[in-house]
Amino acid sequence: MNDTIVRASRIRFILISAVVAVSLLGDALLYALLPAKPEAFGVRVWQIGVLLAANRFVRLITNELAGRWIQRRKGNTPLLLALLVGSVITCSYALPLGFWWLLFARMLWGACWSVLRVEGYLSALGYASDRNRGQIFAVYHAVARLGQGGGLLIGGFLSDLIGIPWTFLLFGLCGCCGIMLVLRTPSLPVKVAPEKTGRQTASSSVRWPLALWSCALCITMAEEMVANLTGSFVAQRIGPQIPIAMGIAALSGLLLSFRSFASLLLGPLVGALSDRLGRKTLLIVFMVLQSLCVAGLALIASWRLLIACMLLQFAFALSSRLLVYTMAGDTAPEHGQALHMSRFVTFTDLGTALAPVVAFAVFAGYGFLFVAILVWLLLALVLALLLSMK
Repeated sequence: MNDTIVRASRIRFILISAVVAVSLLGDALLYALLPAKPEAFGVRVWQIGVLLAANRFVRLITNELAGRWIQRRKGNTPLLLALLVGSVITCSYALPLGFWWLLFARMLWGACWSVLRVEGYLSALGYASDRNRGQIFAVYHAVARLGQGGGLLIGGFLSDLIGIPWTFLLFGLCGCCGIMLVLRTPSLPVKVAPEKTGRQTASSSVRWPLALWSCALCITMAEEMVANLTGSFVAQRIGPQIPIAMGIAALSGLLLSFRSFASLLLGPLVGALSDRLGRKTLLIVFMVLQSLCVAGLALIASWRLLIACMLLQFAFALSSRLLVYTMAGDTAPEHGQALHMSRFVTFTDLGTALAPVVAFAVFAGYGFLFVAILVWLLLALVLALLLSMK
């Protein structure tokens, strides 16, 4: 790439990463406030899980549509529209419009996030090279996680200071400012595959890496199963042993917040290591360490060691997930990057959606030991798939 394209790619990557982070503020805050204060949103307790999961399940459909739309796009139209609709949705959380409106808004937000996420990965792919793709993907993930963490941390304080409605309106206004950034974002040319004759299409001419996508599903599911059980695990295994006055919810929130902010430090380091040592080897090492930490959670009794195992497990799982995302970038075809990444994230979304259902069912019926066994089986399947890949 010449200097002009490199400069445009860098500017686009920085601005879109920032825009994606800002767009997550309202979504992250809703995950914190809706379970705690459902009456403020005009919903009942049993409806909370449906609302928080709706945006994930709809992405199983909208990811494909977003990928096809962006693949054929001209300029920044998909990105601008997703940001505009997402900002309106964030503002709408300020009004207690009830369950059905929130369900529609959550599904619409899922469609917007399908577009925003693919645009973010494409900006990273456009700026990265084979020598630094791991670092670039790590920076993108760190910035996105910063938006999630900021929504939880800043939004929590603001909702107490100025109220829930004004906080969501403020976050929606921040999203509108993101639209102004996109208007200043250079639009890079989209590489379109040459037209095919007969029934052959650009999509059918690409060999999609299903084995890698399956690895992403298993890795995501293994990580999210443990994360979703954090509150129940703390209440059952850690809380009764702690000699200090700390609530179960506070300790669970503290542990889970580590996932958001650890990527700021771990991400760039893991990305740089993967660029030097190779992603597959490093991924296998992290999965082995993750398996050992999960074994510690299942077998160790000391609350101090359990907290250490939990934090280390989060770190290794986060690193594994970052590596498989970077490997997806490595295998993205020159023509069809948008479709490749949209289909890849569909597999990760499937893992995210299945994880809480499976985790709580197994935990309630058989206990955490059987959850750990299931996590080991998922990681063993990933190992087998990795060894089968060239």
